[in-house]
Amino acid sequence: MQQSLLMFSSAFICACMAIAVLRPVAVRVGLVDIPRGRKQHQGAVPLVGGIATYCGLALALLLFADTTLQPLYFLLCTGSIVLLGVFDDYLDLSVKLRLAVQTLVALGMTYSLDLHLSSLGDLFGFGVIELGVFGLPVTLLAVIAAINAFNMTDGIDGLAGMLSLVSFISIAIFMSLWGQQTYAGLAWLLALAMLPYLACNLNLLPGYRIFMGDAGSMLIGLSVIWLLLLGTQSETASFRPVTALWIIAIPLMDMVAIMLRRIRKGQSPFVADREHLHHISLRLGLTSRESLALITSLACIFACIGIIGEYLLLPDYFMLLLFLLLFAAYLYLLQHIWRIVSKLRHKVLQQRQTIK
Repeated sequence: MQQSLLMFSSAFICACMAIAVLRPVAVRVGLVDIPRGRKQHQGAVPLVGGIATYCGLALALLLFADTTLQPLYFLLCTGSIVLLGVFDDYLDLSVKLRLAVQTLVALGMTYSLDLHLSSLGDLFGFGVIELGVFGLPVTLLAVIAAINAFNMTDGIDGLAGMLSLVSFISIAIFMSLWGQQTYAGLAWLLALAMLPYLACNLNLLPGYRIFMGDAGSMLIGLSVIWLLLLGTQSETASFRPVTALWIIAIPLMDMVAIMLRRIRKGQSPFVADREHLHHISLRLGLTSRESLALITSLACIFACIGIIGEYLLLPDYFMLLLFLLLFAAYLYLLQHIWRIVSKLRHKVLQQRQTIK
């Protein structure tokens, strides 16, 4: 218990100190986010949230982590993805280069853990689906998808951080309840290491505003999929693969929906635009904080559905069908959101005129 407290507190304190040190350095070297194009914030904001979070994790894991966590492998893989993110923040790397490095990191993660997606569970009610030789390529796709799903959510203050907290806390609950306490400690550690960044990003500490940057969002994505693999595929697995969908539901749904929209338009699925869920909520008239609260609440609801389904051991095929139905509803709402809003506004106006 004492060692855990030391690990958690050291991660938090180190992340705080790293932010204080890195902010002025980032301004001097130009590692800042300048408002232009799709970016509408005010002033040049240092992109050090991800680096600071990694510093907190590195110190805590090197000094206090249980060896079963394989901290060196974790830090090497996450450090590589953070370094990629820093270069991307600074130089705006090409999509092909980013995907190539992400694939190499995914391979490193898979071989360091000696772990990959070998089973998808009984998704269709006909028995457990074993991937066999397809396990490695499916794992690589899952890792790259998770990294980019969280990267795409980093569009308004606090969103990527809050969605990561939902995922890390959900995973920690599963692992704490079903026999993976050591790995649960890593999930809690990641959540705590994020808090200093969130406090600064949400302007709870005036004068210390920072952004996560690609370094942070990709660190989150890799860490989440790392824990999901440990939670679903290891010998001591504490939840089923279908439950993982609910843990990352919002980032996953948003990424798939936006890519499908881009492909239908004849665009690259990786081209940047302002069609993500958080952009739509802003255009509907919600403030940044209201959008953050709405999307985080949706993520919590999905995670709770996953937790309840796992606790009640509802069939895999039922949980998958429910997820697909909700995803279909999500796609429908996004596709027809402006028509729906227009009708609602028309009804409100009619009711007001009737009252008058």
